Amino acid sequence: MSQLNGQSRYNRYYAPTGLMVLRGPRGVPEKRSRWILADDHGYAETIYMEDDKAINPNTFYIENLEIKTQVRRKGHGRNLYFKVEQFAKNIGAEWIQIDSETEALGFWEKMGFNETGREFYGNKINMIKKI
Repeated sequence: MSQLNGQSRYNRYYAPTGLMVLRGPRGVPEKRSRWILADDHGYAETIYMEDDKAINPNTFYIENLEIKTQVRRKGHGRNLYFKVEQFAKNIGAEWIQIDSETEALGFWEKMGFNETGREFYGNKINMIKKI
């Protein structure tokens, strides 16, 4: 993915340094906007949720955050997450919501997420964080 860094078509004024927008709106972000965000080590599929579908207003939902297998356990997931969090703040989100696999709970708790007690997807744990 590093060969894409210099290409301006992957930049948005609201994306923090080091985060590429592989797919998403080019103009002003609005509710229901979807993005695929990436850095050199992984990607995240996200959506700025409509308030009636979110637990809280102005919620940014991370559908998937994936790090390349060969570079896992080296801090790249944390780094990508923090870039995505900054992206969410930059577009006006106040909350981030995820549905976690059981084996990833520790990671999300370290990132500051708390369980909501709700179930949106079977066998996944819904979590939220105020940003």
